[in-house]
Amino acid sequence: MEITKLSTKGQIVIPDSIRSGIKVGTSFIVSKQEGLIILKEVSGLTKEEMKEMKELDKIWKEIDSGKCESYSKDEFFKKIRMLENH
Repeated sequence: MEITKLSTKGQIVIPDSIRSGIKVGTSFIVSKQEGLIILKEVSGLTKEEMKEMKELDKIWKEIDSGKCESYSKDEFFKKIRMLENH
C-alpha cells in the first residue's frame, strides 16, 4: 500500500510500484464507490474514440501550460451570447 495526494488540478500520481508495466497513454475508466476510487484499464477503443482521447490530451496540455482562459459562470454565458450574435 502506498499513499498519494490529489493536486489542486484534480491529478493523482499513481506510485511507480503500482504503475509498473502500464504504458504512458493507457486509458482508464474511473469510478467511485463509497470512498473507493477504481481505475479500470480500457482497451479496444475505436479510431474515433482514440481521436477524441488525443484531442482531450491536447486540450489538457494547453490547460496545464496556461494557454486557456478561465471565466466565471456569468462571463462564460456572456461570451457564448456574443458568439451566437456574430
